[in-house]
Amino acid sequence: MKKLLLFTLLTVLCSVASAQEIRDIQTVVGLSENGNALVIQKWDLTVTEGTEWYIPIGNTGKSRITEFRVFENEEEFANDGNNWTSNRSLAEKAQRCGIAQKGDGDIELCWGLGSMGDHVFTIYYIIENLVLDYGDCDGFHWHFLNDEWSVKPQHASIVFINDTGGDEWFWTDEDNCNVRFWGFGMIGDSGLDEGTIWFESSEPFQYRSFFSALIQFDKGLFSPTVKADKKWKKVKKEAFKGSDYSTKKDFREILGRIIGIGILLAIVGFILAFIFWIICRIYWRVTGRHWSKKIFGKTKIDGWWRDVPLDGNPTALYSLLCAGDKLANNNKTFPNLVSAYFLKWIQDGLLKVERDPDNDKRVNLRFVKENQEVNFDDAMEGTVYRAALEAAGENYLLEKNEFKRWSYRNDETVLEWPDEAINSGKARWESVSPEERCHSVEFMNFLKDFTVMEQREAPEVGVWKQYMVLAASLGIADKVAKNFEKLFPKIMEEYTRESNMMDTATTYVILNDVNSSSEAMLDSAFKHDADRRAQEAEARRSSGGGGSISFGGGGGGFGGGHGGGAR
Repeated sequence: MKKLLLFTLLTVLCSVASAQEIRDIQTVVGLSENGNALVIQKWDLTVTEGTEWYIPIGNTGKSRITEFRVFENEEEFANDGNNWTSNRSLAEKAQRCGIAQKGDGDIELCWGLGSMGDHVFTIYYIIENLVLDYGDCDGFHWHFLNDEWSVKPQHASIVFINDTGGDEWFWTDEDNCNVRFWGFGMIGDSGLDEGTIWFESSEPFQYRSFFSALIQFDKGLFSPTVKADKKWKKVKKEAFKGSDYSTKKDFREILGRIIGIGILLAIVGFILAFIFWIICRIYWRVTGRHWSKKIFGKTKIDGWWRDVPLDGNPTALYSLLCAGDKLANNNKTFPNLVSAYFLKWIQDGLLKVERDPDNDKRVNLRFVKENQEVNFDDAMEGTVYRAALEAAGENYLLEKNEFKRWSYRNDETVLEWPDEAINSGKARWESVSPEERCHSVEFMNFLKDFTVMEQREAPEVGVWKQYMVLAASLGIADKVAKNFEKLFPKIMEEYTRESNMMDTATTYVILNDVNSSSEAMLDSAFKHDADRRAQEAEARRSSGGGGSISFGGGGGGFGGGHGGGAR
């Protein structure tokens, strides 16, 4: 009795743990020159009920399904032809297949399950006249996977192979291609690689998910023997109705979708690496051991250094800290370097500070006309100076958002600047010893901890100017200025006068404005880059060059049906 109860319990547990499932459907479609298609499908399943598997296919139009075959473990099933009978037992259907005729040309591809449990079935069939002659092009819209399966597929992929022996399929842009393709009904992506078109789901099917492919070929790639009844333009219009393929693009919606899919894929694909990276960053931050031993000779750098490092060159300091700090975010810190340049130009008299006539809490910066042809020892500083001068326009006045708008228009140039700055400043810090490189970090510690030091000496104004430029490149200029003013207010006033900043209050306005302007400059470039990429991706996608599959749309077309699975 105990053995019987144990056996019964194990049987129940196994049946619960092994629920019916469609793990994967892999489809390969080989297209012949005459327009026929050999379809090979691999079904990876777990079955817990029923005696057979069936796939309804209807509305075949001028196409026809023939030569249906099924294999499991490389053994071919016996074929009942077009006379499949469902009213048989599991044992009677085992290793048998056939086509059930349902009337009005609708059919069901059927085969026996043989047993409960895991199976991998491979089916073959031919779609005669899949590719039709549409006059100005050849093509097809065919539903390869149904909706409303008895159990929802977890993953599906479909590949179209060129078996014509002729020209390779290609898509370079809308005006330079010989094939265009679109997918409907499932969430996923598509592309064209080395002459092969592919579609793949990125999420499990929903109850209403399906898959249909709309593919258009230039004339000359195929020699179809059957003419379509409709114009291709109408077929495409029916398929696009309700889809998100469009020539009128809502860029914000597209961008949101791209970002959403990108975030999802990043979370799913790199979660373990991300966790490891977070743990490392926490360790580096807590212990302070985030410096590169290869560059500095050690991983933890304490202490202070009062002398100006690297000849006061902000680009070299930025380059060193980006290369040597494991916690560095180059794009995030680059606007600080631009702020340092602006502050340096003001101190050197290249920019004149003017009060904004429309807002007494703001200042404007005007390039001094006589000094606009200045030459810079620092190539990166010269690059940014010329860009800001161009943004200011004919009046040489850099008003609110002008640099931001310039950066939006020139995003490809601006987004190269962080790497250019790293390369530009590299030669300077590579020429000194690891010990001297450590002084740069110690100098940063000195600026941050200036108010807590026991021995504080007021630097000369000329040195203080260098301090402020480097503090700006570190993103702490306003903090350093406020701390210094508390300790040495008279020297701060002298610095303000000699740096052409009107008064101390204006100095803080300038520091805030140049920092905000620099951050907006890079943010604007990133935004335009993202907008442009989204526009390019949608233009490619809607023109038939691959991209995300449209869950909506897919109306019309031939083949497919509703339902299917075990019964």
